[in-house]
Amino acid sequence: MHAAARAMATTLLTLALTSGALAEDDASTMAEVWLTVVAALTVALAAAILVIGQLARQRRAAKKAQHELAELTLAVEVRGDPHWRDTGIAEVDAIAHSLQDIDERLRAKRKRLAELNDLLTKASTVVSRTSANLQLRALLDAVPVGILIAEAPNGRIVEGNALMETILRRPVRYSESTESYGQWNAIHPDGRPVLSGEYPLARALAGEDHPQLECKIERGDGAYIWINIVGAPIRNDQGEIIGAIVAVTDVDDIKNAEIHNQMMNRELHHRVNNSLAMIQGIANITARTAQDFSSFQEGFSHRVQCLSRISTLLVQTSWERTPLRDLVLVALSCGSHDYGDRISISGEDVELRSAVASALGLALNELLANAERHGALSDDDGSVSIEWRADLEGDRPRLILNWTEAGGPIVEHPQQTGVGHFLITNVLARQMGGEVRLSYRAEGLQAEISADI
Repeated sequence: MHAAARAMATTLLTLALTSGALAEDDASTMAEVWLTVVAALTVALAAAILVIGQLARQRRAAKKAQHELAELTLAVEVRGDPHWRDTGIAEVDAIAHSLQDIDERLRAKRKRLAELNDLLTKASTVVSRTSANLQLRALLDAVPVGILIAEAPNGRIVEGNALMETILRRPVRYSESTESYGQWNAIHPDGRPVLSGEYPLARALAGEDHPQLECKIERGDGAYIWINIVGAPIRNDQGEIIGAIVAVTDVDDIKNAEIHNQMMNRELHHRVNNSLAMIQGIANITARTAQDFSSFQEGFSHRVQCLSRISTLLVQTSWERTPLRDLVLVALSCGSHDYGDRISISGEDVELRSAVASALGLALNELLANAERHGALSDDDGSVSIEWRADLEGDRPRLILNWTEAGGPIVEHPQQTGVGHFLITNVLARQMGGEVRLSYRAEGLQAEISADI
């Protein structure tokens, strides 16, 4: 403004000097000078007006920006919505942006503090309802079961104890709601996944008094273990549900033992039925070949006693896999004498299924009884060699066992075979899943037995 005034004064002085110098000129020249002066004054006035208007607009904009900045500051103070649109005044806009940034950070901190305060309030409420001891962590870590506590109504898990982490071998998953309980990865006994709403914690929050669930849950190492969950809702003085609590027990050992016992009972039932069928078969065959009741009683009783000893061995091995060497020793113990080094045994370590072991044990008993009555063990000079090996070259592994007699009476092929021969070559061979080949050599009987391993 001052610069424009100075420019105008300079212009007038110049015009005055010019007009004095032109006084001596003619009138036409004087008129032109005055027109030039008027034009110059008009231009100067217009420039002054333009500058004044521009300054006025800037002042109004500055006042408006200051007013909006004051409103922004007030909104921040009262935690309102600090919305800001740039005014074009760089200094004011920079201050406003700084205020907005500060407000956003304050809002985030207040939100987090509110969440923590709500969490502590809920936890304190739960503690006040479940125990007089207000130290929640000490209380939870003292109980001998895994504990989870959730708040109502959303089902967010707010507490879990150290034993819970020990059972699962991983940190507690603090699920945000009942809908997210599925992340615990549990399955029903039939293999179906446990849905979020099926967990006792969710059912207790829904009002069920004593929900229970036995399931398999995934541990931190990827293994699934059996657990038992028992829950209960937590209510305030007015009876309203404010949370829920569940107790989790590791029952993996108990459940596995129970399942094993069930399998053993089924297996025992199956084996008993097989044994009864075998006894019935022995009785029928013995009766058909016995000359009188006394001989029937003697043959039948001997075979049943041997079967009983073999069954005792199978029970000791839980009716699963029976070592062949132990089976041979039990079968030989059914003889009438201890023959010491007259019977030699040799072979690799082989284990047999219980059904095969029962039949093979009875077959060895029949060979031993025949050797005592007619073969190598019927005098003092004979001997028996029992050797076996596993044949792994075929489609399935098989046992090859050789019974070889030597040094006894000269052997002749029998004109008529007895009950022992029939049992070995027919009944027992089928049960072993193999065959029995008997060779009546003059130097002694030889039997080659093949069976499933």
